[in-house]
Amino acid sequence: MTPFTAKITRAFWIVFGFLFVGIGIIGYITPVMPGLVFFLIATFCFAKGSRKFLRMIISNKYVGQQILDFKRGKGMTMKTKITAIVMMLVSMFISAFFIVKIYWVKWAICITALMVVVIILKQKTKPIP
Repeated sequence: MTPFTAKITRAFWIVFGFLFVGIGIIGYITPVMPGLVFFLIATFCFAKGSRKFLRMIISNKYVGQQILDFKRGKGMTMKTKITAIVMMLVSMFISAFFIVKIYWVKWAICITALMVVVIILKQKTKPIP
């Protein structure tokens, strides 16, 4: 790989890292999207593009510990599980029963909500420090 290609590749990963950080921030503000998933993708992008930005996201006081816990397989606290499930169910069921008019889409939203609940409940429960 030439130095020019390496710079373009690094820039690509950095740009996508910041894009996913932005989406992750929106995900933490709104209950509709899971923010942590996008921060994990941003972490992957920064690992490919910039160690400096990778250290910054991992040392972030809001998401850094969650990223490290996920990477180490430590799981979620019960409070985090309950909050995630309640916020997700409320937003998805409001969408399914008050916003969406097509029946198969309503069913798809409900089935997706139940699948996400199962995935969250299958995660390890770590004790509160």
